[in-house]
Amino acid sequence: MVTTNPQEIFPGKLLILAPHMDDEVLACGGTIAQLPQKERIQVVYATDGAMSPVPPGCLSDLPPEALPDIRIKEALEAMGRLGVPATNLHFWGFPDARLQDYAAPLRRRLGDLIDELQPDQLLVPFRYDRHPDHLALHRAALAVAEGLERPEIVEYFVYYRWQLLPGKDLRRFIPPKKLWPVDISGQAELKQQALQCYRSQTTCFYPWQTRAILPPARVEEVSRDPEIFLRYDTRQPGAAVFDRARTWIRLVHRLEPRLKVWKDRLLHRSRKNGVPDGSAA
Repeated sequence: MVTTNPQEIFPGKLLILAPHMDDEVLACGGTIAQLPQKERIQVVYATDGAMSPVPPGCLSDLPPEALPDIRIKEALEAMGRLGVPATNLHFWGFPDARLQDYAAPLRRRLGDLIDELQPDQLLVPFRYDRHPDHLALHRAALAVAEGLERPEIVEYFVYYRWQLLPGKDLRRFIPPKKLWPVDISGQAELKQQALQCYRSQTTCFYPWQTRAILPPARVEEVSRDPEIFLRYDTRQPGAAVFDRARTWIRLVHRLEPRLKVWKDRLLHRSRKNGVPDGSAA
């Protein structure tokens, strides 16, 4: 794979839109680490992060409202590891998992920030990321940037592993010439350190958890593999960016999140009944 110098992709002022605290490191941590002049990098965290993991109340040593504050502190620590100033982090606090319900205020706030910062590029979640908050933030970015000469929109990938796709990697269905892969092998250890700052995501943070939100294999994968970016082209909206299997991708995009919800519910019931995870799969 031919990789790209991140400074060539992001030469100017960069505004990164993260639905949750950790998305920016998962998708862009190695790239952030390589970019010079970190003061030109700004990061927006759109939601309060209160739903990952979902605090079970009576089973937790912490009140549910504590998780957003914890995740803010984790983001400050993670970005500090990567060299981004704390003053460049924006915590908007929209309700986690409900960002689509706040489309109008989200767009207003984003528009105001773009007017203030005048970024050259806007780094946003990929249009087919499966999480509804990722999709809502992508739509907001497109709406605000429509008709503007700047900023240029560049997409990043978080939910690219799809079990129902051949090869299980959504990025394989995009022509390689459209993608910008960034080699982060020299930043792998630093990216892992930044991700480990998100202890609420990389450990069994609550006593009731049997696995971390981001298990070690996932952390290792995203710290080892190239980070891949896609310049948004208005001539290829939606599924037009794929070179094959467009109908199947649209179907799987709707189906896989529902299957995951059913699986999670089954696992939850099994754990309550004392059945090991392997028996519930």
